[in-house]
Amino acid sequence: MGLGEQLEADLRQALRAGDAVRVSTIRLTRAAIKNAEIEKQRPLTDEEIQDILLGEVKRRREAIEAFERGGRDDLSRKEALEMAILTQYLPAPLS
Repeated sequence: MGLGEQLEADLRQALRAGDAVRVSTIRLTRAAIKNAEIEKQRPLTDEEIQDILLGEVKRRREAIEAFERGGRDDLSRKEALEMAILTQYLPAPLS
């Protein structure tokens, strides 16, 4: 199963489970993937999807830092949760 199919299956599972944060995170990620597919006018490979996921993780990391500087721990925790969800779809980093 490819990464795109895995995201779709996990979205269905999260919808059934009522996991609002996971549903929101996966939907935003799938929208970014769809926009890239429209831009490239072809389906993306798993490597290209991983690049999008890395960009989303980086965006969340930057948001966490900004929220912590601004004293918004509630939003910081939400972004950290979303980042944890996204990192599940990335390969483990080499040590």
